[in-house]
Amino acid sequence: MQRMLSGLVLGLVCLAQKPAGALAQDAAPAQPAKPAEKGVMQQKLESCQKLLEALALNDLPKAADKAQDLIILSQKAEWKVVATPRYKELSNEFRAAAENVVEQAKNKNSDGANLAYIDISMLCFKCHKHMREVRMTRK
Repeated sequence: MQRMLSGLVLGLVCLAQKPAGALAQDAAPAQPAKPAEKGVMQQKLESCQKLLEALALNDLPKAADKAQDLIILSQKAEWKVVATPRYKELSNEFRAAAENVVEQAKNKNSDGANLAYIDISMLCFKCHKHMREVRMTRK
């Protein structure tokens, strides 16, 4: 289990090291983000990368701080880009996963914090998929 978690975290570290622009080039072209949305999403990406780095280095106090940054960021008005029940649900789950990282890190449970980080990543994927679907239906 520890070896599998280590491999997964290492893979995520490698992915996080890829510049954000390079990730965007790999994806299908999407509509440009609104300035406020782009700002908050860029902040989220940077905070997630710093959280991943802290977890990879087993710096649990820093991981708790970075997860707390994500919670605060997710409460900003700019975070709320669409008013759908699914978006609200995913945002709530994102905050809960970030709160779980904080809790696990404070309890010095690195495996639990790593798994909570994976939950955050999966929620990012789910939410971005939802946003693409919402945008496609509004065209």
